[in-house]
Amino acid sequence: MKNSIATRLIAVLSLCSALILGVGMWLDYRLSREEILERLKNESQETIRAAIIDMENWLDGVEGSTLFLARILEQRDYTHAGLEQMLKDIVENNADIYGSTIALNPVITDSPGGFAPYYFHRDGILTYADLASEEYAYQEQAWYLDAVNAGKPVWVEPYFDRGGGETLMTTFAVPVFRVSAQGERFLYAVVTADVPLDELRAYLRRLRLGDSGFATLLSRTGIILSSRNPDYIMRHYSDARSDTVDLPTWRDMLQSALAGQAVTRQLECPDIIGRCVIRMDTLQSTGWPVGMIYSEHEITAPLRRYQIRTAVIGLVTLLLMALAVYLVTRRLTRPLTVLVGASDNIARGKLDTALPTVRGEDEIAQLVMSFDAMRRDLKTYISDLETATASRSRLEGELAAAREIQMSLLPGGGEVLEQHEGYSLWARVRPAKSVGGDLYTYQQSGERLFIAVGDVSDKGVPAALFMAKATSLIQQLLAAGESPVTALAKLNNALEAGNDNCMFVTLFLGVVDLANLELEFASAGHTPPSLLRDARVGVLPQDDGPALGLAPGLEFPRNKVQLAFGDRLAIYTDGIDEAFNEAAQMFGPERFNRGFGDGAALPLEQAGAALFDAVDEHAGDTPQSDDITLLLLELPVQGDSRSTSRGVFPAGEGLAGRVITWLQTALEEQALAPDVSVETVLVAEEISTNIEKYGELPAGSEVLLDLSISASTLAMEFSDRGVAFDPLRDGKRSELGADIESAEIGGLGVHLITQLTDEQSYRHEGGGNILRVVKLLDTDSA
Repeated sequence: MKNSIATRLIAVLSLCSALILGVGMWLDYRLSREEILERLKNESQETIRAAIIDMENWLDGVEGSTLFLARILEQRDYTHAGLEQMLKDIVENNADIYGSTIALNPVITDSPGGFAPYYFHRDGILTYADLASEEYAYQEQAWYLDAVNAGKPVWVEPYFDRGGGETLMTTFAVPVFRVSAQGERFLYAVVTADVPLDELRAYLRRLRLGDSGFATLLSRTGIILSSRNPDYIMRHYSDARSDTVDLPTWRDMLQSALAGQAVTRQLECPDIIGRCVIRMDTLQSTGWPVGMIYSEHEITAPLRRYQIRTAVIGLVTLLLMALAVYLVTRRLTRPLTVLVGASDNIARGKLDTALPTVRGEDEIAQLVMSFDAMRRDLKTYISDLETATASRSRLEGELAAAREIQMSLLPGGGEVLEQHEGYSLWARVRPAKSVGGDLYTYQQSGERLFIAVGDVSDKGVPAALFMAKATSLIQQLLAAGESPVTALAKLNNALEAGNDNCMFVTLFLGVVDLANLELEFASAGHTPPSLLRDARVGVLPQDDGPALGLAPGLEFPRNKVQLAFGDRLAIYTDGIDEAFNEAAQMFGPERFNRGFGDGAALPLEQAGAALFDAVDEHAGDTPQSDDITLLLLELPVQGDSRSTSRGVFPAGEGLAGRVITWLQTALEEQALAPDVSVETVLVAEEISTNIEKYGELPAGSEVLLDLSISASTLAMEFSDRGVAFDPLRDGKRSELGADIESAEIGGLGVHLITQLTDEQSYRHEGGGNILRVVKLLDTDSA
């Protein structure tokens, strides 16, 4: 048993499962721990900043009231009684101020001790004290001397105000200066506002992370103003448990905080299990450091409990997996034991030996079938070969159907010609394989014409599937009227989702305002278009963006170009300029632009076909290596007005007669040359007659004829709901020049249409047939 496949499989799979589970649990712990610590760091930062902002707002209010009082004293004189009353009103009506005094310069007072009335809140009662007493001597107090010596407003280091407020407090002191009649600046008074440390500590009690976390407040000199331990208040941090405090680290943190830098450190702390984290920032008004202290061990305790539960679950899961591996392995390897005995018989020439019965298509089943294949004779082999040949034919048929489906996603089924009053458009796509990844589409909404040309990476079936997805999304975005920039961003995000094969699309997406001829477009890594204007060809400059589908959240620059009447725009994929010949030379954009300019006088469809011919001539016998797509857009010559009209005719007997009657009336109104009218009527009669006889039109349906006439062209577009049929490709044509005896009956109608018109196109769109013919007019024909 120890050498059997089953035993080895069980052992190897169990060990691999244990290793995978162990590594997964370890990675989960490490990532979860880092995530919790990072979240904790951000939470402590936000907590400290929120408390600091509240304290800043409070202290700013205290500063504002004191500075306002100082400005009043700089400008006006008051009696002592007036000063006392004003001071009393301020303290009584401002709950943020614990106490306040106006301490006049003793030099300018009549009393040797000076004048310094002091009002403060004690147990909710407004209380008065005289700081000008000999025992208090306000001229010698730090709050007075610091403000005078600094010559500007200052926050005084915390102190116990004995003889005044009788509490631990800090004071905001503002020196008031005046200018004498001789122009000399002298000290008039010092105005103060007191804040008790108890209120500062009340703010800091909100800063707490975990059961053992707490906040601390230090003065600029390192005096502890707020701490979890009341015994440390008003003592230097170096005196608080100095035997366990890392003094160099605290000194470094204090200096960084005083310099305005937020700082975080990890160190050993008394009364906290494990290492603690200290986050320190600065209270801007007073310059005092504010610290947040919490236990990392305590915060990560839920994570450790989670890991223990995960380990238990993982162990149980591993045991269940080992049992499942044993049962499945024994079942899978049982046919191998039987096959070993059968193979010995086959080796001795007993080809009729029964093989084990297997189900499914796994490796064991394939091995049994391989043994069975050795017993087949030549006839079976030939049968298999015939089956393979039939399968290949079926695959080719499926690819042909796939090509037809793909082309049906594009307007015109892969080649289209549109002629309207405001523009003419022609496009063609030619895949390198049966199916490809190039695409084009367009859509008109009011005075806005949307156009798109794209190229999917790779070729063949994968590119075709990606192209179908992209085409569907583009058409939805065009229907929604999105701007090119917005449409590309949304399209990129949609294509990127689930794009495991990392395929991408280069795309030109533009919208032409037919009213003012402005082209707005965006490019996702696509070849820039070429513009033909006044017989000169140039490449449109563009700000390019990345290809679509590779990364989410991409942005694409907007481009704008002012077009003009008579302009012709060419948008193409890199299958044209990167077409190689036998000498490995590319067709290139320069050769394309020359061919584009040479076809300036040709109709749009012929100009496009000429460019395809130029690419084929350059490539010679070199196979086409990439899909090729070209879209030409032409704006009418200024003054080339177009007349349009539509005829609607019910299906049924006499359809051709109704069409001819309406058309003759419409042509007479345009005053065309007689030969043009006659030839147009002949073409319309041929087309409408074939629709009536062979279209199998549904009862109650209608046939539409859109007539469009300009100075240079006459276009007719027939639309019907009959059976799908392309007369230009599938219609029977008689051989011209054959004698009467051998000539086929019928088939001359297609020749008539192609001879009397200059451009013809067919497409099956929206469940109906659309046949369009265009006749070029001489300038004096209309």
